[in-house]
Amino acid sequence: LTADVGGLRDALRQNHGELLAARGQAEQAEQRIRALEQELAQVSSLVREDQLTGALNRRGMDEAFSRELARADRLGEPLSIGLLDIDHFKKLNDGLGHQAGDQALRHLARVTRDLLRPTDTLARYGGEEFLILLPNTDITEAERILQRIQRELTRQFFMHDNERVLITFSAGVAQRRDGEAEAELLARADQAMYAAKSHGRNRVERG
Repeated sequence: LTADVGGLRDALRQNHGELLAARGQAEQAEQRIRALEQELAQVSSLVREDQLTGALNRRGMDEAFSRELARADRLGEPLSIGLLDIDHFKKLNDGLGHQAGDQALRHLARVTRDLLRPTDTLARYGGEEFLILLPNTDITEAERILQRIQRELTRQFFMHDNERVLITFSAGVAQRRDGEAEAELLARADQAMYAAKSHGRNRVERG
């Protein structure tokens, strides 16, 4: 009987040890799953974000654009966009170097983001082009917002090697027409942006 009790005790002790080990493995697996989920969320956001400027990239922009078009249709609210292109960016890049060009893009994105409302969206549209989505905003207010950013850039100089560098941009703004598709709205803003460039740069034109 003593031997049986001893054997039972040993078996229980062994089972308890196995249970603790299994529980520890399960907790480790759960922690690993949580870490992987966090990594996946970070990677997912990076896929939608331009790593240089922190603005949305083209994929993120397309998703945000679709969302804002649907919201404008649902609520019957105006939607405007601003398309801007840094003036003489190639000259800046060639004269000061690519690193300075990258810093200039980051500077523009930061100044712009600081002036936008929480509902607005900034996306990097191309090399030195940025798109701003302005929900519940008509063309007059959109023009004002872009001009405000231009004024702020003349106050907040871009510093390179302790020297002030003035960054300006040309922009086109357009308000969505009823039922207008993304491509048509972008094309009108793009045409207006090129009109701003041909009319002397550092200005905003309506599309």
